[in-house]
Amino acid sequence: MIFGFVVRRLRWLARVPLAPHIFDSLLLTWTAMFQRQRFAAMEQLEAQALGFPGVERCRHRFGGIGFVRGQLEFAHLHGNGLLDVHLTRECAASLVAAGLACPHHVFGPSAWVSFWVRSEADLPNAVELLREGERNAAGRQGRAPA
Repeated sequence: MIFGFVVRRLRWLARVPLAPHIFDSLLLTWTAMFQRQRFAAMEQLEAQALGFPGVERCRHRFGGIGFVRGQLEFAHLHGNGLLDVHLTRECAASLVAAGLACPHHVFGPSAWVSFWVRSEADLPNAVELLREGERNAAGRQGRAPA
């Protein structure tokens, strides 16, 4: 898969201004044109995430859309449907061990997990991951989750 190749072998491109955003835009265009079921699920996921109180959309620094609560990005969605969520290390490890998420595609075992959104069937798990990430962000900010 081209995404994995670029992330692993061409990591230096992340330092080229706008390169990650252009690459992610190409991924999103491909997804919209040729993987419509995935694209529809991504749109639904974005709408549900933005329905959480206090959650706003931002541009992720490596392309894709980010979800923030306050000033903290707790998740982002790449143009190919890969959702990355920031949790606690313990929560991330337990979700990976249970098979509900994968280790982050760049960081490996860490507080970040990755999850593929391929269709509407994946939305319940993706939304639950986002809720957990939002709760974690609220805790890091010292506020009660909404």
